[in-house]
Amino acid sequence: MPQRITTPRLLLRHYRPDDAPELARLIDDWEVVRWLSVVPHPYTLDDATTYITEIAGDWSFAIIDGDRLLGGIGISGGLGFWLGRAHWARGYMSEAAAALVGAWFSAGHDDLSSGCFLGNAASAAIHAKLGFIPGAVVPEHSVSQGREVELQKLRLMRADWQARHG
Repeated sequence: MPQRITTPRLLLRHYRPDDAPELARLIDDWEVVRWLSVVPHPYTLDDATTYITEIAGDWSFAIIDGDRLLGGIGISGGLGFWLGRAHWARGYMSEAAAALVGAWFSAGHDDLSSGCFLGNAASAAIHAKLGFIPGAVVPEHSVSQGREVELQKLRLMRADWQARHG
């Protein structure tokens, strides 16, 4: 598992305790959190601190541009990601996701799963760029919405990734 992943513009690094205030500020935005299945709303500084110190796994990364936290990305049972709204539509997530998926497969892992809520066109586009293939649509509980939401399950085969990226 890498400690850091770099791209032309970004650094993916493990979260640090001093990321908690900005993490809480960025993700406590309804337009961000409504697309995430396990994140509560409102999202507090305590939530961010607990995530950083107790929940974030080996493949969980803060997305950094210079010294700014932009969002997060990780693989824990599947690929998941989010960006603060001010950082949308700049190609950051496509760049970060490609780097993380490449590192995942380079580390010898097999096929990768993911999913996105129906209606999340930005997430669907990123998954398509990465080569994810749509599967079943299933109900998924959204903590922030407090209800079941339709989730498009997605799968990326290691062989397909390697055929596209070497």
